[in-house]
Amino acid sequence: MSRGKKVLFVVTSHDRMGVLRNRKTGVWLEDFAVAHDILSEAGYEATTASPRGGEIPVDPDSMRATEPGFFEPDIWLERKKELLLESVPLGEIMPDEYDAVYYPGGYGSFWDLSVNRDNAELLESFVNSGKPVAAIRHGGAALLSAKTPAGESILNGRRVTGASDDEERQMALDRVVPFSLGKRLSRCGAEYICTEPWKPHVITDGMLITGQNTQSAGKLARAMLSVMEGPANGNG
Repeated sequence: MSRGKKVLFVVTSHDRMGVLRNRKTGVWLEDFAVAHDILSEAGYEATTASPRGGEIPVDPDSMRATEPGFFEPDIWLERKKELLLESVPLGEIMPDEYDAVYYPGGYGSFWDLSVNRDNAELLESFVNSGKPVAAIRHGGAALLSAKTPAGESILNGRRVTGASDDEERQMALDRVVPFSLGKRLSRCGAEYICTEPWKPHVITDGMLITGQNTQSAGKLARAMLSVMEGPANGNG
């Protein structure tokens, strides 16, 4: 049974696109919303956390409906805006209270979650406890600074995916983001695997679940459910 289980959503606090100071960014709303709805419907309680706490910035570009009738950001935000108004500061989170952690996409993650020490320590706790860790698109940047007790990257030897260079080029942001996520994941010892742009792609490697793009959000959330409710967690 999944009732009473808790998932931590860790979201960026960063709201500016690097050198483009007049261009806003933040969490990619669909990455957050689709996973939240699927997990909530399955009986999981979600808590939102961020480096600074408080209101979460939403990337304005993610407020444009890409598939009418599937996900309508304005309608979703009108109903559930409170989920993004009062996030808990990462430094106040107690990892033992949660059963899994999920990192939605959002370009802001490149600038804050990739180097935030509170996030790294929280992530290390989840990994060391054998709890599921999931990240989609730019959320994979949050995985970069966490280490194992032996001092190796938690990504070393793992199969992962995340936002691809081709997708960044098609968004005309490949020279704006501070690094190539795929290349940085590979430098951590991971086997980075991507598919063609905007095609759903999810990789499950043990307790680590990663998705390449927003089109993968539903598939990734269902993969999280499969891992969380599987025999390894005593719920099979």
